[in-house]
Amino acid sequence: MIDFKTIFSRRLTFNRKIGVLIPLFLLNFIFVFGQKKLNPRKKSDAFGTTDYRDLRNYGPQISFGPTYLLTSKRNETIPFGDASRPSEYTIDPKGSLGGYFDFGMAHFPTKTPRILLFGKRIISYYDYGIGLKIFRGQEMTNIKNYDGSGNLLSETDGKGKFTNGYVSARFSFHKDFHIGSKYFIDNGLGLNVDYRIINGDQEYQKYQNFQGPTVKTNQEFHSKLVAQLHYSLGLGIRLKRGSYLIPGAQIPILGIYDFNRGNPGLRWYSSNYVPLLFTVKFIKILEKKKGNGCSNVGSEEDKKRNKEYMQGQ
Repeated sequence: MIDFKTIFSRRLTFNRKIGVLIPLFLLNFIFVFGQKKLNPRKKSDAFGTTDYRDLRNYGPQISFGPTYLLTSKRNETIPFGDASRPSEYTIDPKGSLGGYFDFGMAHFPTKTPRILLFGKRIISYYDYGIGLKIFRGQEMTNIKNYDGSGNLLSETDGKGKFTNGYVSARFSFHKDFHIGSKYFIDNGLGLNVDYRIINGDQEYQKYQNFQGPTVKTNQEFHSKLVAQLHYSLGLGIRLKRGSYLIPGAQIPILGIYDFNRGNPGLRWYSSNYVPLLFTVKFIKILEKKKGNGCSNVGSEEDKKRNKEYMQGQ
């Protein structure tokens, strides 16, 4: 008999390691290289003149980029059967390139927060968006049957490919560590909720001497609704005051629904796939409209802090 319990448990262990080790490595990188804070009073002369625009503390954001499904790099061959007729079962999952985009808003708090971390603001900004994700992958299987002397009696190959599409909603908190006046390390923690609207193929393709029922036993497919806690890391570039370009990456670190013991991977066929998003984010802070003669609401201290902060954007 095929020990499918062993197959799935090993792949679940691998994906849990992915979800824990990668964000820990990224956090270590942040604290080593991202400690210098941007001077919020320094004005930008990127275009030859000082920028005196009166900016708001929010504006639109758009994010886009390729996606890739991470799988186990080591393809394990699992023996089964008995000594009179031993057999081997091998699963070989692979990711393929897809794509995604989302658009929404970014908000930069300006008031002094009630809670500080080592005297500094915990949240630099938060953003959210809605969009579309495309994930693509494949899985190949191979079964070999031998006689008692080790001679190959038969071999069966199977192959399946899938393309899944999701409507996605995301909300993220971000903490920035500035490097001089132009660059910063942007790391964020957020929640994404995805609903599958494009259903990938759940049947293996005919491939060589394929025998469907033999290869696809005990396959699993994740639910249409997916909720995950994700971590993101990027290198922020200040193009000019109020305009930012942030290339980076995003990966889920905890599966909420289907919970599946918190595994962040997406189950398809007999394998787990962890989605990695390579992101390019652009944020544009909006300008304030000209006043109509009415006084602004808020204390003088809040107005002063807001002015100082926005002069640094």
